[in-house]
Amino acid sequence: MEENKLKQNEEEKSPPSTDDSQQQEPQLNIPSTDEPIGSAETIIEVDQQPSTLNPQPSTIEDMEVHHHAHDPAAPHHKKNWKNYFWEFLMLFLAVFCGFLAEYQLEHVIEHQREEKYAASFLEDIKKDTAYLRREIPYWKDLLTHIDTIRAEIEKPSGFRNNLSLYKSMSHMRTYSNFEYHDRTIEQLKNGGNFRLIRKSIVADSIIDYDASIKSILRDQESQSNDIYRNLNYFQDKILNSKYFNDAVNNPKFVDSIFKNNPNAFIISAQKESELFEYYNRLQFYRQITSYRVGSLNRINRRATNLIKLIKTEYHLN
Repeated sequence: MEENKLKQNEEEKSPPSTDDSQQQEPQLNIPSTDEPIGSAETIIEVDQQPSTLNPQPSTIEDMEVHHHAHDPAAPHHKKNWKNYFWEFLMLFLAVFCGFLAEYQLEHVIEHQREEKYAASFLEDIKKDTAYLRREIPYWKDLLTHIDTIRAEIEKPSGFRNNLSLYKSMSHMRTYSNFEYHDRTIEQLKNGGNFRLIRKSIVADSIIDYDASIKSILRDQESQSNDIYRNLNYFQDKILNSKYFNDAVNNPKFVDSIFKNNPNAFIISAQKESELFEYYNRLQFYRQITSYRVGSLNRINRRATNLIKLIKTEYHLN
């Protein structure tokens, strides 16, 4: 027994053998009770597959993420007053620039609308001046007929030129009112768009022009209309209105009637009182008509100057 123990101790102290073949043989002959022994090919395939079960842990330096010191999105980053100031400044500039852009756009749109209103008003006032060029001569001619009527009535009945009197009285049947083209002005006033006319000299001239027509000329027209109806009432009592239209539109026809019958237009003595009253009312009609001609001339001058002003200020033709 002691010899066997000594041999065992010597075997344990002896160095391992370098012969791989001798060491593997006893291992292959020992059956394993846990797992079946596979073939050599299976073992080789297992040894050739890369191992992924236990990856080597990365170092702390590789895993560490370096954040920029001034990055506001970094975790646990505390903003100071400078960060808040720049954020407020950028937000303020964005809102302010948007406001400027909107204001500029509105300014451009209003400027375009102003030019459209100016062009529209220019067309209206051109129509006014065209009508005034016909209106003023008409009323001047009527003043001449009124003077002729009054001059003939002042004569004794036997010395009156009844043909001339009849022709002039026939013109009292005609009438004309100024046709005011106020389409654009009404749009400016009713729509509250007078503020679009930024040029004060143009806006003031338009207002004065409109007032001169509506407050002065329209008042004169109203008085003239009343007298006109009254005068024609008296004319129907004095004269036969059968040839009034012919006396205005076809004077030669009336001349032929008077030539064939000189007494066709003689006013009877019974109508002298009505004729005298007609004469007095005619005087007031002449006065109103004279004022009216003066107003039409002033309106025409204002309209002409306003046309020049609008063309100059807005570069219109």
